Amino acid sequence: MMIDMTRPQSPHDIVTFMKKVVAAEARIPDTSIDEDKSFHQFGLDSISSIYLLEKVENEYNVTISPLYFWDYPTLRLLASQIFDENFRQP
Repeated sequence: MMIDMTRPQSPHDIVTFMKKVVAAEARIPDTSIDEDKSFHQFGLDSISSIYLLEKVENEYNVTISPLYFWDYPTLRLLASQIFDENFRQP
């Protein structure tokens, strides 16, 4: 049985991945990123948000609406939505 290594086990896995992307984009340590702060507090604009969503899409092989950046404005909210929509088992 082959295990998909990019399948997150929880929303926290997605948060951890997104923290690394945001840290690189904002040029700050990922340990300083609060997953409950809004994306704009990290200085992310619409271009960086699309970049973040593309990285998540590629990492987890999912499709994410660009509107999610505004509908779920924190790492925790966005990760929960992505996980619930794509990976939560019924």
